[in-house]
Amino acid sequence: MNDHQAQLEALLFYFGEPIALKKAADVLGISESACREAADTLSESLTADERRGLTLLRNADTLQMVTKPETRVIGEKIIQEEFREALTPAALEVLSLIAYLGPVPRATVDFIRGVNSSFTVRSLLLRGLIERDSENDKGGAYRYRASNQFLEHMSLRSAEELPDREKYLSVFRRFMEEGSAEPASAPTA
Repeated sequence: MNDHQAQLEALLFYFGEPIALKKAADVLGISESACREAADTLSESLTADERRGLTLLRNADTLQMVTKPETRVIGEKIIQEEFREALTPAALEVLSLIAYLGPVPRATVDFIRGVNSSFTVRSLLLRGLIERDSENDKGGAYRYRASNQFLEHMSLRSAEELPDREKYLSVFRRFMEEGSAEPASAPTA
């Protein structure tokens, strides 16, 4: 495995969502053609090794690390199990952040929590508690917000009606000012 391939694999794992090829190349500090070549090599490597459970999904000019179709049963079991259980503390934390800060990119949620939240965000999407919109100006990244289903369940007409929302937004702004390098898309209200 060459360096670009390893770096791309790590980026796709961390990002957890579709990422534009151009953005991946920018993050890795390589040309788009070198990134495309690394993606080709990574895809061939993952496909050729039957012992691997992951593959590279390519859609237009986006890349995403996904599970192989033959491992679908495992994913289905996880999803069924998730829906039987109450939300975990991590899921409640991510849901709260998205509800109060949304629309917010997952990178900001990850920054605040200090851990990758892609699995938790996916779970909340599957449960219908959050929704996502693409940020076309951000290379295909998504911004997340509380869903109508969540707001209805909480008897709210909008996220602005969340208890102490302004107080928590001001705490968030202070946090981002003090520890920040990251708040690319911090909410303003």
